[in-house]
Amino acid sequence: MSLSAFTRSDFLDRVHPTIGKWSALWLVAAAAAVPLGTGPSNVIGGCLFFTLLAAGGYREHWARIRRHPFALATIVLFAVIFLGVSYSNAPFDEIRRTLTKYARLLYAPIAIAVLYDGRWRRRALLAWMLSMLLTLVLSYLHSVWAFPLARATREREIGDHFIFKHHITQNVMMSVFAIAAFAQAWRLRAQRLAGSNVAAQWMWLWITVAFAAAVNVLFFVLGRTGYLTLLVNLVVVVLVAFVAAKDRRLMVVAASLMVIGIGAAVNSQTVHSRLQAAINEVESSQERGISTSMGQRMEYASKSIDLIKARPILGWGTGSYAMEYCRIAKSPEWCKLGAYNPHNQFLFFAVQFGLLGLVALLAWLVLAGVAMQKLPLADRLLGLSLLATLCVHSMLDSPLYIVTEGTWYPLMLGILAAGAYHRNNGNAAPITLVTPGQSG
Repeated sequence: MSLSAFTRSDFLDRVHPTIGKWSALWLVAAAAAVPLGTGPSNVIGGCLFFTLLAAGGYREHWARIRRHPFALATIVLFAVIFLGVSYSNAPFDEIRRTLTKYARLLYAPIAIAVLYDGRWRRRALLAWMLSMLLTLVLSYLHSVWAFPLARATREREIGDHFIFKHHITQNVMMSVFAIAAFAQAWRLRAQRLAGSNVAAQWMWLWITVAFAAAVNVLFFVLGRTGYLTLLVNLVVVVLVAFVAAKDRRLMVVAASLMVIGIGAAVNSQTVHSRLQAAINEVESSQERGISTSMGQRMEYASKSIDLIKARPILGWGTGSYAMEYCRIAKSPEWCKLGAYNPHNQFLFFAVQFGLLGLVALLAWLVLAGVAMQKLPLADRLLGLSLLATLCVHSMLDSPLYIVTEGTWYPLMLGILAAGAYHRNNGNAAPITLVTPGQSG
């Protein structure tokens, strides 16, 4: 072919499929990076955005999104946030910051649009699990050697062994990772029963990893939210095993795991000390007006409810929380403490976007659950565990507003939900991890 005959159309036809694969690759990289650092996640997010612009195929992407209720719910949720700009009196920087943080919600529809190939969904999930496995190993290593790389070492947190992220973030992610490892063992067992030549050692390896992750949450990291999410996730395991598996052995294993987890928590001095600290904080706040972590949350909730009552339908607008909270705060000190967020995602949304925003958020969560129900059994377990974790976390903090959690939840839900959608549209490949004896 002569140079003159090589048209722009020829170039685009050749280059765009390659660029499209890069979009999937960036999503895999994002899944790997989210447990490790905010900086890499931001860079990868930027690369993903520009790659999507260059890749084209907008009609195909939109066709996949508009047929997926959860993807549409995500776009509606972000549209409500964007609508809040029109009536917000917040400073421009607060509006911009809020939009930037919640823009990470769009990882969900992007994953649904891009990860239509089951192999890329497997790679994305595997990337996240490998990062969590690295975190787990380093956390145990830190318990015997406080190496400088660990964040716990840099912050001089004695007896706390979090590595890349804050201890709450690590514990929440680790509680889900424990279920992900168990789900993988569950999947491998099903494959063996179906006649696959997968070695039993791989199944037991993943069970060991699941147990190690749960122990890490209960004994090695001081994030109280992680204790609760792990307990909730163990309940999810039992319920899914009981309702869907119809496998007595699996039910026994799942119930045993929950009993062991509860027993470990009861006997964990770490859990005892942290829960007692929470009780003491509540009592101190109520009896002596001392500003404690739990006491602060109670005050933020009270003031948030007052703001919601004042503007119940549309709220105060995007980025308005800090300004409005400080307007009615007890003192400048309380303003400084509570201006970031009320440590409750539902109240945070209701203050800024009213009942409209709260309904949009709840619909988003419900439709995520509907999508998870369409997954193969092991993936359904992971998806429901992730969703339960998000719901519990949202009652104790504002995870969708925090950079790491605000990236992780939509991205993981999108990866899993993509499997539900594309499975029902001619691609039945589940999200399985490639192990010896499996084809990719």
